[in-house]
Amino acid sequence: MHKILILGPQGSGKGTQANVLSEKLGIPALSMGQLLREEKTSGSEMGEEIASYIDQGTLVPDELTTRVFKKRLEADDVKNGYIIDSFPRFMEQYESSKSFFEPTAVIALLVPEDVSVERMKERAAKEQRVDDTPEAMRKRLQWSVEKTRPVIEAYQKEGVCHIVDGVGTIEEVAQRIDDALGF
Repeated sequence: MHKILILGPQGSGKGTQANVLSEKLGIPALSMGQLLREEKTSGSEMGEEIASYIDQGTLVPDELTTRVFKKRLEADDVKNGYIIDSFPRFMEQYESSKSFFEPTAVIALLVPEDVSVERMKERAAKEQRVDDTPEAMRKRLQWSVEKTRPVIEAYQKEGVCHIVDGVGTIEEVAQRIDDALGF
C-alpha cells in the first residue's frame, strides 16, 4: 500500500505530480489545502473553526489541520493507499501525525525561488486566487523553506525521503519521481 507524501514550496508542482501519481497508481490524491476548503464549506463545527482562520488570512492551527487529515483517512477510498500533498509540513504536524501517519515514501520537490514565483503567478492568473499576491507568494515561499526543511530532514533520517528536481516538464518530473520510487 502506497502512502506517499509530496512536499515542496508553492509552485513546485506538488499538486500536479500528486495527480499524475494518483492516475498511475489508482489511488486518491489529497491536498491539505483542498481538505481544509472542503471542511470549511461543509457547515460542520470544525468547518466553522477553519473558516475563522482562513477568512482572516491566517494559518489554520496544526491541531485543527491534523484533525482534518485524520478524519479524511477514515474514508473508504483511501483504504488501499493515497498521495497527500503538503501534510505534514511543520515539525509540529509531523509530531502530531506520527501516531496515525507513516508514509511509505516522501517526495521533496525542489525548485529555485524564481521558478516557484513564476508558476504561482501563472496559477493565480488562471484560478483568480486572491491569496496569490506577489507579497503573499514571497512570504509563503520563505515559510516553506524555513518550516518544511526540518520535516524533510526528519523523513530523510527515517530513510523514506527522496529529493527530486522539480524543474522541467510535467513528464520529466514525473519520470524522476518514478525513478526515485522505483516504478
